[in-house]
Amino acid sequence: MLGPLRHTADLPVNLLRSLADLIVQLGLDPNRLCLGLGFNIADLANPQSRVSIRQACLMIKRALDMTKGRDRGLGLDMSTTESIASMGLVGYAMLTSATLGSAIALGIDMQKQTGALLSFENLESPGHITLQVTCPFHEPEILIFLVEEAFGVFLNVARTLAGPAFSPSSIELSYPRPAYAAHYENLFRCPVHFDRKDNLFVCAKHWANTPIGTHNALSNRQVMELLEMSDGRGGEIEFVESVERILRRDLRTSLSLSAVASQLCMSERTLRRRLAQNEMSYQAILDDLRKKRALSLLGNVRMTLDEVAFEVGFSDAQNFRKAFKRWTGHGPRQTRA
Repeated sequence: MLGPLRHTADLPVNLLRSLADLIVQLGLDPNRLCLGLGFNIADLANPQSRVSIRQACLMIKRALDMTKGRDRGLGLDMSTTESIASMGLVGYAMLTSATLGSAIALGIDMQKQTGALLSFENLESPGHITLQVTCPFHEPEILIFLVEEAFGVFLNVARTLAGPAFSPSSIELSYPRPAYAAHYENLFRCPVHFDRKDNLFVCAKHWANTPIGTHNALSNRQVMELLEMSDGRGGEIEFVESVERILRRDLRTSLSLSAVASQLCMSERTLRRRLAQNEMSYQAILDDLRKKRALSLLGNVRMTLDEVAFEVGFSDAQNFRKAFKRWTGHGPRQTRA
């Protein structure tokens, strides 16, 4: 989503509540996390509380500063303290789903209501369930924490729903191998690959058909109705997110406005009008997604500028450099400096 929404207080506090609890377990003062942010620890216990992305990022940065020097991943440790109940109503809806596959689909569809800062998508992948996480804003200082926490929670939820035998096939991470890499291998019990292009949680497709022992169709419907009533995203914000999701699937191809409109089952004129009503344009959304993706890929020093340019839809590095300077005010090489 575009920049101004970083300051909109519409993010549930589930993740931040778990983070504050972990800080207490580590023997530190959780009140330091919230100083000057406009909310306090007690507010994080209120299910109606909402914060902005900016506030959430600042709180996470403080937690990382407070725990510097640890030989373990804070995000991994936090994920082991969280259960499916930490996801609130979405977790209960997943518990009452029929299969692991339907629970995953529900969780992705309702991800905004869990307080997640990352964006989750189930990619088309023959023989596998491939869950990709992307960061919709540029905060490299907290990316590792967010990915660790997300993948650790994926693991917890899958084992809760499908049984303790569940294990992913592989984990791919876009950042360098940390000193505590063994922590990943002990937790996930599968090959873990660092310095990859994307952050992917991969498991065999047969797990999708695993029946959930706590499935109850009536309870599931009741929880879903509660979720739909409490969904405060707004139809138009959700619409813009749908446009972003289609474009994000493959920025290399740079879909035309008409192609996006076709996928949304509307005319090009209607799509343009709906975007204008939200004071947005197709090109502005595309540029914003390209910029964020480029900033993420530039953090991987193994990728050349030509490779980064290709991944975000440019046929040559020169045009990419011009566009990047227009987006950020400086060239891509300065980002890597």
